[in-house]
Amino acid sequence: MRQLYRENPKEYERIAQLRDGIRSAKYAVQRGLYVFCQAGRYQQMFLIDEQGTILSRDMSHIMGVIKAIPDTVQAAVPANYNAAVMRVKQQFVKEVRRRQSEREHTLSLTQSQRYVLRELREVFRNVLDEDEKAQISLLEKAFRGPITTAINRELNMLRKNTVQGKDLVKSLGQIYFQHQMRDWVENRSRQVEDEETPRIICSEGLV
Repeated sequence: MRQLYRENPKEYERIAQLRDGIRSAKYAVQRGLYVFCQAGRYQQMFLIDEQGTILSRDMSHIMGVIKAIPDTVQAAVPANYNAAVMRVKQQFVKEVRRRQSEREHTLSLTQSQRYVLRELREVFRNVLDEDEKAQISLLEKAFRGPITTAINRELNMLRKNTVQGKDLVKSLGQIYFQHQMRDWVENRSRQVEDEETPRIICSEGLV
């Protein structure tokens, strides 16, 4: 790509502007399918045979298989192409979800965060009002993520004073609004959703 950028910047720019999901097909010795998936910074290439078995995930090997020149003859996309691509995507989605779950479990929470989250769960179990439950869920989501040193200091005070029940909910609500946590919690959620949505970058049938 660096060589293409130097020698033919116009073609490089055309390729860079291609939409996600582009598909093609070409004649090949090994029949099957190539699919390039991405979710955030996590990328994965799949080389699949006609039975749906993964033959390789190695980028250098796959790039050699799909290598083409400007005169390469394009083949017709196979009839079962979309279904085969979606099966690969479903497997990629499972991998992404597993990685996200592992990351959440290894998220480093402070001692004070663990305290307020444990107490919030206890309050949630004893609350019947749906609006109160929604408020508690919002607070749990906010205080489960990364927090500033200033916020952690305030949580430390709550833990040391053993603040519990509705008093804890009220205090956390004040911290939430005082530190404008709503804005960066929403931004973080949008960023995670935008960056980590599994998608097909491109695919090619090998016929």
